[in-house]
Amino acid sequence: MDRQKDSNGFAMLLILISTLGFSLFPILGKYVFAGGASVATVVFGRFAIAALFFWAITIWREGFPRLPLKTWLTLWGMGGICYSMQAGLYISSIQYIPASLAALLLYAHPMIITVIAVIFRQEEFSKYKVAGLILSTFGLVLVLGLAIKGINSFGVMLGLGAAFIYANYILIGNRVLKTTSPLVSTTIISTSAALTYGLIGWPMGALTWNLSWGTWAGIAGIALFSTVIAMLTFFEGIKRIGPTSASIVSMTEPLMTIVLAVILFNENLTLFQAIGGIFVVLGGILAVISPSQTKIQPINSSVV
Repeated sequence: MDRQKDSNGFAMLLILISTLGFSLFPILGKYVFAGGASVATVVFGRFAIAALFFWAITIWREGFPRLPLKTWLTLWGMGGICYSMQAGLYISSIQYIPASLAALLLYAHPMIITVIAVIFRQEEFSKYKVAGLILSTFGLVLVLGLAIKGINSFGVMLGLGAAFIYANYILIGNRVLKTTSPLVSTTIISTSAALTYGLIGWPMGALTWNLSWGTWAGIAGIALFSTVIAMLTFFEGIKRIGPTSASIVSMTEPLMTIVLAVILFNENLTLFQAIGGIFVVLGGILAVISPSQTKIQPINSSVV
C-alpha cells in the first residue's frame, strides 16, 4: 500500500512538473518577443529543437517508427496544420492580452470538446457535462467581462481560436493515438509543425535570426522546458495514474501561469476574472470526469 502511495505521489509530481513546463510557454514567450523574436521564429525554434530531442529518444527506445501511410499522413496533418496553428495563435495572443488571460482562454477547450463531441455523437450528455458547460460559460463571461471593456478583442479572438483548434486536435488525436505510442506521435507532430513554420516562414522572411543570446536562450528554454521535459513527464505520469487523473492535475496550468505572470510581469486579474477563471477550470474538470460509454480522454494537455 505504501509503495502504491509513493508511486502515485511520484506520478503526481511528474504531472506537476509537466504542467509547470507548459505554463512557462507564454511567460518565456513574453521575454523572447521583447527581445525581437517573431512568432514564426519562436514556434519554429521550439518545435525544431524539440523534434531533434524526440527523434533521438524515439530511435533509442523504439527504433525508427514503422507506421501505415494513413497514420503518417494524419500525424503530419495534426502537427503541420492543427498544432502549428494552435501554438501560433496561442503565443500570438500574449502580444495583445496578458499571459494570464491567454492561459484561461485556452482552457475553454474542454467545454468546446464536449460540445463538438455531443453534436457528432461521440459522447452522450450527462449532468456532469451540463454543469461543466454552465460553469465554463459563466466563467468565460466573468473573465472577459460582459462588455469586454479594456480587453483587446483581437487578442481574445486569437486565444479562443487557439482553444477551438486545440479541441479539434484532441478529438482527432484520440482516434489516431490508439494505433501508435505517444512518443512516436509527438515526434512526428513536432517535426511537421517545425517544417510548416520553416517552409512558410523562410520564403516570407518571417524568421528573425539576428537575435541576442538571451533571446535564443529563451527560445531554447521553451523547447526544453515547455516541450521536451513537459511532454515526457506528462507521458510518464499518465502511465502511473491514467489520463483522467493526469488531465485533472494539469488543469492547474492556467493557475500556474497566472501566478508567474503576477510575480514576473505584475499582471493583475480583477476579482471577477479570478472567480471566472476558477469556474472555467472547474467546468473543464467536470467535463473530464464525466462518465460516458464513449469517453474521450485528453491526449495531452499540451503539446501546448
